[in-house]
Amino acid sequence: SSAGKFVDVFEKKIASYTGAKYAIATSNATSALHISLILGNVSDENEVITQPLTFVATCNAISYLGAHPTFVDVDLDTMGLSPNAVSNFLEEYGELREDGCYNKKTGRKIVACMPMHTFGFPVHLDELLIVCNRWKITLVEDAAESIGSEYKGKPTGSFGKVAVFSFNGNKIVTSGGGGAITT
Repeated sequence: SSAGKFVDVFEKKIASYTGAKYAIATSNATSALHISLILGNVSDENEVITQPLTFVATCNAISYLGAHPTFVDVDLDTMGLSPNAVSNFLEEYGELREDGCYNKKTGRKIVACMPMHTFGFPVHLDELLIVCNRWKITLVEDAAESIGSEYKGKPTGSFGKVAVFSFNGNKIVTSGGGGAITT
């Protein structure tokens, strides 16, 4: 159901468990990613930095907005988006302007960075946040597979502006489907 006391209880428990101030239940994690990118100000013809090792929903959510995924390599130890690769990409192709970061090659604004915590292994979040903040890029965590994972003692899903969790049948905590946004 999308309403009722059990949904409210679920949202409060997810917020508490992840250390977020708020959690909002969604019909699935793909819709949560879509909404999270909107909250991250992604729109038509923007770019979102993400990783090639991910589920198709990551890129679907980007394309639903008319935006473009920009694939950057992963780290071997986490299988998640590499802060060094993102930094190197931005040093080569990024251009900081007053209103944000632009890709010099495509001319499009790079608005968000969406790492995915592959199999629950957190990406190197503190380094990635430094890169994102330097380049005025919003971090949106795809934490679909990582509920219960921590990075330096802090839950995944609590580092970005917003984060997304999945409760699909193949996840650690499942309701057969559904997702949640935390912020």
